[in-house]
Amino acid sequence: AILAQVIRLKPFRPSCSRQSQSQHMPLVPACSGLAAASAKAGSAQEPSHAKCAETAPSDAGSDVDPTACTSQGSVLLCIDCELPDGVEIANNWYGRCLVTTKPFKEGQNIYSQCTVKGRAVEYSIRVKQGESVMTYLMDTMNSVKDVTTDLRNLYTFNGFTNHSCEPNTYSIDSDDSPDSLSYDTYANRDIDIGEELSVDYATYEYECDAHPIEKCFCGSTKCRGFMRGFKHLTWDEKIEIMPRAELSLWEKFVGETPNLGFVDYTHCLPGSIDVVQRCEEWEMVAAKPIRAGELLFRNTSTVVTDEEFKFVVRLRDKVRLAVAGEHFLHRKGYMEFVGFDSFLQHSCDPNVEQHYLSMTDYEIRARRGIELGETITWDCAALDNLFTGAKLLPVKSFTCRCGSDCCRGEIHA
Repeated sequence: AILAQVIRLKPFRPSCSRQSQSQHMPLVPACSGLAAASAKAGSAQEPSHAKCAETAPSDAGSDVDPTACTSQGSVLLCIDCELPDGVEIANNWYGRCLVTTKPFKEGQNIYSQCTVKGRAVEYSIRVKQGESVMTYLMDTMNSVKDVTTDLRNLYTFNGFTNHSCEPNTYSIDSDDSPDSLSYDTYANRDIDIGEELSVDYATYEYECDAHPIEKCFCGSTKCRGFMRGFKHLTWDEKIEIMPRAELSLWEKFVGETPNLGFVDYTHCLPGSIDVVQRCEEWEMVAAKPIRAGELLFRNTSTVVTDEEFKFVVRLRDKVRLAVAGEHFLHRKGYMEFVGFDSFLQHSCDPNVEQHYLSMTDYEIRARRGIELGETITWDCAALDNLFTGAKLLPVKSFTCRCGSDCCRGEIHA
């Protein structure tokens, strides 16, 4: 049975090796692994991350004095890292930035990196590039408060990545341990040589602490005007960036928002079906040839009693908002949210039918043979629960355009 559950806990991820924050990390090309950088820029004023202490270039492999950056006479935490091939640190009119030294294709991995989790307000990074090692002083402009703890994610060289409301990179986390966050950064589109790398801060910052951008200068036609974190986005903006946003942001938002559930079906779709997006609609299609009478899947619906309740539904890189008037089955005294199959398309001559096994358990079987890639359809006005006798209460009317010989035209469902 395919059981979908409202997600309120962070999913299990295998832990990576713990790194002591009292010792220097070794110079390595990077860890593997979400969340992009965080050099908070975008205001016309020179941000504090532009200040740095730079050592003279040294021979490859030589050590750099870790006390090169100090704060009030104290030695700072110093994190070692290495710039990846094709990326360099540069300057722009609002401070540091990252630019490319080679082109990247859409979807190509640009680098893999990891943060160090800690409480440091200031820290330093030693960045190895070729034969030289440079040391930079970092602060809260280059770190991000962890959503689930009181620690901060201390970024390395990609702490100089600037924000854009239409960025050219995105990141996917691979490991979130108590000591570090690992992530992989990819090209959101083709990126030319010399182009500045950018990321949408709202995909990994729930609420900007100490560095909100009150006036964004990204220049995109999709510019929101400011960047204060995921929490402050509109519903439409949250839905739009959700496929690229950290899961922890949605978990926190769901926990703070009444009458809202978040369901992720990414890893529990049955093997017989797939999901495609055509125009603005989702469609379920056959992922293999299906014989007449064959079981496609069994599922369990969620009983909902509040008309205001809604679900954010995720299917891989697709996100939709499921609401009572569009996606719930209405019955006397309650409603049912049947999950991913809420997005099945209607036909007056459908190729599947629903059979209830209890109040909430049901199965979907093929009424006839279904070809690979064919849209899976049901008659959304014929969803009575014959097991309990609960009738479907029509709450919506629409004009059917299924094109079948038996099309009824006006549908009440």
